[in-house]
Formats: sequence, structure tokens, C-alpha cells
Amino acid sequence: MTVSWPHGDPRDVVRAVLADARFQRAPQHPGEKSLLQRIGDFVHDLWMKLTEPLRHITGSSKATQIIGIMVLVAALGLCAFVAARYARRIAWRPGGRARRASAEPLGADADARTLRERALEAAAAGRHHDAAALLWASALRALDERGRVRFDPARTPGEWRRAVRDPGFDALARDAVVALFGDRGADAALVARMREAYDRVVAPA
Repeated sequence: MTVSWPHGDPRDVVRAVLADARFQRAPQHPGEKSLLQRIGDFVHDLWMKLTEPLRHITGSSKATQIIGIMVLVAALGLCAFVAARYARRIAWRPGGRARRASAEPLGADADARTLRERALEAAAAGRHHDAAALLWASALRALDERGRVRFDPARTPGEWRRAVRDPGFDALARDAVVALFGDRGADAALVARMREAYDRVVAPA
């Protein structure tokens, strides 16, 4: 018996649909997990291994989860604190440290007069940073040579100011700090001010 289908044989329709390329792109492994799911499973397994000792202690999965999260937050906070302190220590005024290191040997094994002459030569040559460093070193040597304050290379400018107690020296020290340790550096006007302050502090003595 032959059945007449008004829209064609259904079997032909099914075969045509299955032969269509659009229906051949189904995943060969429908149960395979995505990369994100695999990462999530890895993190979950790692978390379970790390918190396993806590589960034995607390006997409660909920308490273990709370304690584990608290420990994790504390550890992350500690790492952030250490990283911030370390980064700040590295980035703290690198130019100032470099200028300080370059200024230290300028005043080694020389008297106040020699240092002042070197300072004037550096200023004439436009080496304002060196001129400022040499004027500062000369002033400190002069104070020691004239018996006012014993020379001590370990003193900071603030400690020198407290030891000398002279408004003129305070002005010299402020400009020296700007020239040697500040971010702005030294220029001709600053060196000129230091020379004036130097003459007021050192020359009268």
C-alpha cells in the first residue's frame, strides 16, 4: 500500500535536515568542561586541600569556610602591606639619594679654604650642585677649625642647625638641603644665597 504525502515523504525531509551542514557542528564531547570551569574546579580542589586541617579541628564545613576566608583576607592584606612598604622604599626620592651620594666625597680630606675655592670654581663653571655641596662642606669644616662645633659627618642638617644655633647658618642649611636632597636641585640663585649666608656665618669668625 502506497501512502501519498501532500508535502513529500517525511523520511526524505528528515534525511535532508540531518544532511544539512548547520546541524553537523554539535560538540563531539558535550560533557567536556570549559577552561573557566576547569580553573574553578582547580581552585575549589586547592581550597579543600588547604582547609582540610581546619575541618578536622572544627568539625563543621561552614565554620571551616569562615575561618579560611578570614585567614585568606589577612594573608592578602599582609602581602599588600609588605608590597607597599617595599615599593615606597624603592621609589623614595631616588634623585635625592643619588645627589647625596655624589656630594659626600667632595669634602673628603680638605680644609675649609680649599673647599670654598673649589666651590667658587664649580659655580663659575655652572656646576651648581657641586658648588652648593662644596660650600656646605666648607662651612662645616670652618666651624670645626675655629672651634665652634666639632665636625661630625654623621650629623644631619637639622642636627647641625641645633648645634650651631645661628640664624645665618639656618639659612645656609635650608638652601643646602634644597640643593643636595631636594627634587628641585640647585641653580645660580641658590648658590649665590648660600655664598652670602656663608660669608655671614664663616667670614666674621
